[in-house]
Amino acid sequence: MKNKYMENEHLSLMLFMVVAVIYCLIYMTKNCFSAAMVLLVSDGVLTKTQTGNISAMFYLIYAPFQIVGGLAADRFSPYKLIAIGLLGAAISNIVIIFAGNYYVMMAMWSFNAAIQFGVWPAIFKIVSTMLSPVHRHNAVFYITFSGTAGSVLSYLVAGLVSEWKTNFEISAIVLFASLALWLVAGKYFDKNMIDEDPVSHGVAHLPEKKTHNPKSDDSMIKILATSGLGIMLPALMLQSMFSVGVQAVVPTMLKESYAGMSASAASVLNIFPILVAILGKYVMQFFYRKKTHNESLSMTICMLCMLVPLFVMLFVGKISVWYIVVMVSLILLISNASSIVSTAYLPVCFSSIGRTGTVSGIINAMASLGIVMANFVSPRLADMFGWVEVVYAWIIFAFVAALVFFVAFFPWKRFVSKL
Repeated sequence: MKNKYMENEHLSLMLFMVVAVIYCLIYMTKNCFSAAMVLLVSDGVLTKTQTGNISAMFYLIYAPFQIVGGLAADRFSPYKLIAIGLLGAAISNIVIIFAGNYYVMMAMWSFNAAIQFGVWPAIFKIVSTMLSPVHRHNAVFYITFSGTAGSVLSYLVAGLVSEWKTNFEISAIVLFASLALWLVAGKYFDKNMIDEDPVSHGVAHLPEKKTHNPKSDDSMIKILATSGLGIMLPALMLQSMFSVGVQAVVPTMLKESYAGMSASAASVLNIFPILVAILGKYVMQFFYRKKTHNESLSMTICMLCMLVPLFVMLFVGKISVWYIVVMVSLILLISNASSIVSTAYLPVCFSSIGRTGTVSGIINAMASLGIVMANFVSPRLADMFGWVEVVYAWIIFAFVAALVFFVAFFPWKRFVSKL
């Protein structure tokens, strides 16, 4: 597919705003099952293990399809990929509304995972290469806030509604409305784009002219090996356990660890850490630009810092719930600071060889596997041993992630020095 972009800066800004809203809403609906988990368990519809199975299966299927979506985003129209994802997600939510069956829910949420294969790669392709060059740097940073806003909305809805079905009804309505908006707006913006011979990626921390470029026809395996990104992939998987996976199981942890806490109260309490986590993006933007100037080193430091609040989490159920909420807030703040490096800054480094869509898809796939671990492993450990053992596992994961990111620092430093 030809590399097209929006030359008109006013239309470029409008395109970003529409994309940001669409991504926020689809992220909200993607997380609606995780947000409704505590309601499903509280109402006796599913067990903790069953909710963990469904959430894990979503991301287990979502992960490999993100690689497919990344390849597709570099070759086909991102507008069509986003539209397909919106329509499929709406259909899966409608079916779940009429199902109270574990296996039907599993099947439809798996379908939802597969049909959204191209949504995030397509969105990142738009904001990183198809906006006006003057907007791209800020766009790759601020698009991550849409995901945070979507998470807040998903838990807010779960906290306000009294039945789990209402959660999915709201998601279905939102998805159909988003699809209608995208079909009209997307077609309009696509018509106003022009072909581009890319000479500027619009990202401040990278030089505009390259002294060396890896060959654009190199295999992705070779690029992963020489850049050090291949080494980072397991750590990126572990990192996502904290940025997304932990927030999914925290409401259940709070409800079961503190007597008298309702499911709705646990969901609403989870909003506070998500909102605090927004600060992590700004902290990292300053820290990255002023101090480290290196993606791998930045993520190493984040994973080490996360060990402190994780150790305090070992006292869940024994100290005030507000202390735990503060620790969860710190965990999400640090993990969000780290994840903005992986979701925004890392893929942009590959823009000169036209692989932003592919790399963003691969990174999102690894992040999805991390969420699988959080949703599949954590509930089982909680059922078998208790929540303290879950926290011990998180401590091990954070330490291993820090070690892997540090090992990847050396090849990554050589790679970016040639850009």
